[in-house]
Amino acid sequence: MKDYNENVDRLAGIAKEMIAVSEKGHAECRDESCVSLFGLAKDCAYRIRTAAEKESREHDVKYGKVAGTKDMINRQRTG
Repeated sequence: MKDYNENVDRLAGIAKEMIAVSEKGHAECRDESCVSLFGLAKDCAYRIRTAAEKESREHDVKYGKVAGTKDMINRQRTG
């Protein structure tokens, strides 16, 4: 079965890296524009990570990677 989360999980990993870089950059910056840049990057990274993690969970349910969920969904559809 194709891993539907491969790219989604990769994006979540990139977002985690962005968070780390943003935190380091923020700690080392010397002017307000730099603070703004790293704050923006960190905010975007958190949003991306949250969305990617949600999408990954939805794929797990949709494609039956969570134990019993595919059967549960099929039973709900058939009534």
